[in-house]
Amino acid sequence: MKISSKKIQPMCHICGRNDGTKKYGVGAAGQQRYYCMNCGKTFQTTYIYKGKEFNIAAQVEMLWERSHTVEEISTALQVPLVKVKAVVTLLEKDNV
Repeated sequence: MKISSKKIQPMCHICGRNDGTKKYGVGAAGQQRYYCMNCGKTFQTTYIYKGKEFNIAAQVEMLWERSHTVEEISTALQVPLVKVKAVVTLLEKDNV
């Protein structure tokens, strides 16, 4: 049985590719940062501030469609109320 020593490359949150990422130091909270050679952006795989998570808008949309209030969504996702209101405003603008 052969064990592969190849590292799993993190996927870029901006362009969605994982074939051109490399380590790029650490963030202020000590989290590993990465640089995407495809799009030229830096990112982290995890964020302390939940509003930076890649899928926050999708989660807000799902909860909003289930008739949750913006306050409930903010509490459930641990995201500032202002961020939730901004996403909901965009959702309502798209539905008009």
